[in-house]
Parts: sequence; C-alpha cells; structure tokens
Amino acid sequence: MKQTQTAPPPIPATLKDQQALWKRIADLRVAMMVTHDRDGSLAGRPVSTLRAEEDGTLWYFVEAHGGIAEDLDRNPHVNISFMDVGDDVYVWLRGTGTLVHDIDKVKELWSAMTGAWFPGGPEDPSLGLLRVKVQRGDYWDVESSKLVQFFSLAKATLTKTPPTETGTHKKFAT
Repeated sequence: MKQTQTAPPPIPATLKDQQALWKRIADLRVAMMVTHDRDGSLAGRPVSTLRAEEDGTLWYFVEAHGGIAEDLDRNPHVNISFMDVGDDVYVWLRGTGTLVHDIDKVKELWSAMTGAWFPGGPEDPSLGLLRVKVQRGDYWDVESSKLVQFFSLAKATLTKTPPTETGTHKKFAT
C-alpha cells in the first residue's frame, strides 16, 4: 500500500513576520485582485500596489466608476495574490476594500506613471482611491537555494515521495 504524505500545517506568523511580509509586498508592486462581479462570480484583474503599510492596509488607484468600484459596492470582500517566482515568495491575502475620498492621500501616492492612466491629475474625477484592509492571509516562503530545491525534486522523483524542501507556510490574521 502506498503511503501518502501531506504538507505540514501552516505556522502562525509573528508580528515580526507580518512586518517583513509588508516590506516584501511593497517591493512586488503588481498583484492580482479578485472581487465579485454582477452575478456573484469571481473577477480577477492585475493592480499596482501603491503602498503596503505595516498595519495591513494596501492602497490602489482604480477607476472611480465601474469595474472594481462597482464590484465593491455590491460586496467589499477581496482577495489579493502576490507572487515572486524568482525569490520563491507566494502570498494570498483576504480583506475588505473601500473607496475613500482623501485628496491629501491621493497627492501623497501620486506618481508621473499614474498620470498615464488618469491624465486629469490627482483631481481627475475618474480616479478612485482604494484602501484594502487585510484581515488575514497566508504566505509561502522557500528559503533554500534553487540547487537544494532541484536536488529535493530529483530525489522525490526517484523515490516517488513528496519533496522535502517546499518552504515555510505561515498564516496570520490582523
């Protein structure tokens, strides 16, 4: 009879782990955001993260009317995923999104690149400022080198057992 091996359960993330995660997310920038569309189905789209704050707040510019804004009016719950394949970091976050009207925050987060999407500047009426308050998340971090991972996969293939160098899975709630 073949034995099956399951992945170890996630480890609770410490506050220090979470703070390190927010710094890594800030460097990743592009994420996939999943909202609920008109019929309740999941709708995903890429978004550029403007800032990841240590308290679990993420900031985005979005269209003020339509798309994400309409989805959030119906259901404020969002999922956000980040991936850095080169650095072996994989993040899934769950939270609530709210469009906020804060011209000072818009100006603080504004960049020349944003002007390509919103040519009317920070006062552009089509510009929406989205705040996502993360409530919980999971992330996987592989600390071992690519060479160690390769040999772990090769061994797993030869021995027909799951690889041992799969990294650390941590869970947290804010």
